[in-house]
Amino acid sequence: MNKVIFFLLGLIFSAQSFSLTPYKGSYDLYAETVMGNLKIGTAILNLEVNNNQFKFTTDAKTESLWKALYDYSRIEKSMGNEVDGQIINTYFSVTEKIKDEVKKNYEITIETDKNYAVSSNGDEFEIKPGLLVDTLSVYLALSNDMINNPSQSDFTYQVVDQDGVKYLNFKVGGPENILINNIEIETVKVTCDALKLTLNLSIKESFQPIRIHKINGKTAFTMTLIEFEGKT
Repeated sequence: MNKVIFFLLGLIFSAQSFSLTPYKGSYDLYAETVMGNLKIGTAILNLEVNNNQFKFTTDAKTESLWKALYDYSRIEKSMGNEVDGQIINTYFSVTEKIKDEVKKNYEITIETDKNYAVSSNGDEFEIKPGLLVDTLSVYLALSNDMINNPSQSDFTYQVVDQDGVKYLNFKVGGPENILINNIEIETVKVTCDALKLTLNLSIKESFQPIRIHKINGKTAFTMTLIEFEGKT
């Protein structure tokens, strides 16, 4: 079955070459709690493109009604270039808060041509041969690779964060239709066991994330797309 799916995707995308397209996605943020799966906040993914340069940001936070239960916010920014259809990262930053306590606050500067990345806390990480992405721009790299290599069933990336550089494997599963606002959206399911992450990527919108499910510690979070705005 998977071979048939990948063959069809190959027919759809074989004539396309990857090029970053600006977009803005608004998501509802859910958490599995003792009271059930509750909508606790919102998140926005925003991709800006200027010639071959990109800035990709996320802004997730809980709504005031739920702050007593779980007061959380996370802002990420990834910057870099698209060169010959590949994502070349140059910068990544994260600010994460729980209540008034800052849990993460760091920046990473990436020098791909010199094979290292430097964190704002002074740590320097060696990059092995090949491209390097961060925990946000990996979505762009995955979208790129799924368009250009539709028959491939898994993708592995060097991914950098405050703990260093690690190899993460993303496995492409079968199709799954997602119902949003009474509209059925065709997606492909992708999993990353190391991150406890499951993605549903839209076939129509160049494999951009429609639903993101992530387990952090004992809590499972889900981001579900509610509005998508393509830009020109």
